[in-house]
Amino acid sequence: MDYGWKEARPHTLTGILDQRALANPDRIALTMQGHNLSYANLVARANAYARGLIQLGVRKGDVVAMLCENCVAQVYAEFATARIGVVEVMLNTGLKGTFLAHQLRDSGAKIIIVERALLPNVLAILSEVPSLESIVLLDNESYRGQAPSRAVPILPLGVLDLHAESDLSGVEPPQWTDACAIVYTSGTTGLSKGVQLSNNYICLFAELESRLWYRDKDDVFYSTGPLFHLAGKGIGVLGSIYRGVRCVQEERFSASTFWRRVREEKGTATVMLGSIAMLLWGRERSDDEGIRTVVGIPIPADLHRPMEQRWGCTFESAYGLSECAPVVCTGPAAPMKPGSAGKVCSDYYDVRVFDENDCELPVGQVGEVVVRQLRPYSMLDAYWKNPEATLTAMRNQWFHTGDLGRFDSDGYFFFVDRGKDYMRRRGENISSFEVEGGLVRHPAIMDSAVVSTASEVGEDEIKAFITLRPGMSVDFLELVAFCVEHMPYYTVPRYFKILDELPRTPSGKVQKGPLRERPNAECWDRERDGGIVLSGKRAKTNANAGGGEPAAPAPDTSTAK
Repeated sequence: MDYGWKEARPHTLTGILDQRALANPDRIALTMQGHNLSYANLVARANAYARGLIQLGVRKGDVVAMLCENCVAQVYAEFATARIGVVEVMLNTGLKGTFLAHQLRDSGAKIIIVERALLPNVLAILSEVPSLESIVLLDNESYRGQAPSRAVPILPLGVLDLHAESDLSGVEPPQWTDACAIVYTSGTTGLSKGVQLSNNYICLFAELESRLWYRDKDDVFYSTGPLFHLAGKGIGVLGSIYRGVRCVQEERFSASTFWRRVREEKGTATVMLGSIAMLLWGRERSDDEGIRTVVGIPIPADLHRPMEQRWGCTFESAYGLSECAPVVCTGPAAPMKPGSAGKVCSDYYDVRVFDENDCELPVGQVGEVVVRQLRPYSMLDAYWKNPEATLTAMRNQWFHTGDLGRFDSDGYFFFVDRGKDYMRRRGENISSFEVEGGLVRHPAIMDSAVVSTASEVGEDEIKAFITLRPGMSVDFLELVAFCVEHMPYYTVPRYFKILDELPRTPSGKVQKGPLRERPNAECWDRERDGGIVLSGKRAKTNANAGGGEPAAPAPDTSTAK
């Protein structure tokens, strides 16, 4: 089969950036943190970081981790690591404790570039990550805090600029087949798995996602998503660089300033993932509202047209996972149908719906979504150092997503549900297994089972059922404080219920079906009964709830100050 690889489309991150810089070196590529960075700027800064990483001992195939809120250094580091054949691992800033230790240890990260405010989370688990050789802080102030538990140097960001003029000509150029990123995705029956992604797949992701919103060279993409998510940086930053237009990347999403900033930056397109559309829809209407194209994932079918009318936009949509995306999308050949994610990207993927025996189901029936790539390196390479998980996911030569969906008679795909044991809350994929593991670290808890329940603002809320050790008791406010201290904020359950025992099958497995059916009203509600609303960088008291000051802060990405 002729895959058309002789076409001009670049297949490496370095190729994309260099090509744009060569054609329009002074054109603004990225507006972020008060900086307007041209394509030439990005090339120079990325190359400087690449030289600095080499001087720190990083070599092709090594892993460099990033743990920070949205900043220009993330963009520099992404292209720097790709330039020298190093694999970047994108870490969620809410990670801490065993969650953070697992992803660093599993990836084998040699260096971590970390925001100073998040450094304590790294130091707390440093003894559990023997691969880490250096910590680079995202500022140039010397570290004068407590000595780390083992001898790992903590260096200022300036070390990456000390050799800015050294030569890169001897470095082997990256290949389109080289791995360049690891994204951790929530497992349903075990720890989070690292999705190994090639240069070509990342480039294809940027190309296909940008088809949803790109119209001409004067486009400005307004982006608010976190850059540690593939969607956050792939649709906006990388999609814009692929198309040679400007991306405005905010440090965080703010419902109160969203439309004003769109107008100030002359944004023509944006993405609304998770509950962002609902948060904006629920605010009082303002004169600022208006944009040409919104990539909305998902958009409630009954609000599709009203939102388009209010915001003066056209919605586009897509479906995919970190492992393969977008495999379905809208566009000129597939105008968006309310409730649908569009049609299959048939040049690159074959997407079908199977039953439990991997037999294809007819149109209209719901089953598991499975995917097969039609061109090489168009989806995940494998699960990082996890051949068993790779073989399981790729059984019968199809990648099994674990998601449920259906096709209609016109070929439109409708996402129905996720695998029962993983959830999505505030734009984050969450493993019930990992939340359960976090809960049982509490000294009073013997066992736990976690399920999802529908949220009022879309996506899921987390409901936890726990059993206690003999003679022990637990105060729910204290339990929430424990969770906030030891778990990512977005994994802290909203609903809690103490049971004498968890329902189990004859083989001893927890039966989650009966737990999902139990009404939320019978549970202790963190927001209703405790007054604790976890909304990003801080926990705050719900004025409508009865008592219960939050016991500890948590990260905030929902609103700007």
